[in-house]
Amino acid sequence: MSTQSATALSSTPISSTAKGKTERTRDMLLAAGVRLFSQQGYEGTSTRQIETEAGVQRNLMTYHFGSKDAFWKACVEVIDARMNAMMAPAIAQSKDVEPRERIRFLIRRYVRASAAIPEISRIMFDEGRQKSWRLQYLVEKQSRSFFAVVKQMFEEGRKQGVIPDVPLINFYYLMVASATMFSMSAECEMLTGKKAQKESMIDMHADVMAKLLTQEVPTI
Repeated sequence: MSTQSATALSSTPISSTAKGKTERTRDMLLAAGVRLFSQQGYEGTSTRQIETEAGVQRNLMTYHFGSKDAFWKACVEVIDARMNAMMAPAIAQSKDVEPRERIRFLIRRYVRASAAIPEISRIMFDEGRQKSWRLQYLVEKQSRSFFAVVKQMFEEGRKQGVIPDVPLINFYYLMVASATMFSMSAECEMLTGKKAQKESMIDMHADVMAKLLTQEVPTI
């Protein structure tokens, strides 16, 4: 075997291994970032804490993402992608379903998504207290598109008489508030002795919110 051939064969697995290690490092950093930003907020979380939580060498966060701001945005994108992966199929699947059942189905799916991804509401509740570039990013990246979906659902439901006669803004924030039980799961357990993340609790909460935000069409 020629020296050139040997070099080509040996370089392939090294390159592949390096690429895999890079992706694993990025994934570990992002997982740690999502946990810490949702628990401690942006200001309360340091670069070193993230690297320690991820179990990686110092300065690797900056190496892979450039800055803490860019890293925070990447963490938000991870959460947003997870949320879309749960909600987008539900929106598509329920397109031709009868209005009341469609709305209830989407509310239940939102509750289940909130239970699976409590970090999204924790970060939003933390950032939503005051205007900042981070809140602007969250609104443009997540809230605005979700609000548009809820608005369409709300207007369709009002026309069909399956949503109570309440303003859109109240309907929207009542729906968003359904995530609180999961984002504050520690308080829920301490206060009531019940674990919010238990499957039966998630199902019950999803059904309650679906019924609460809709109404039966009166029989004439």
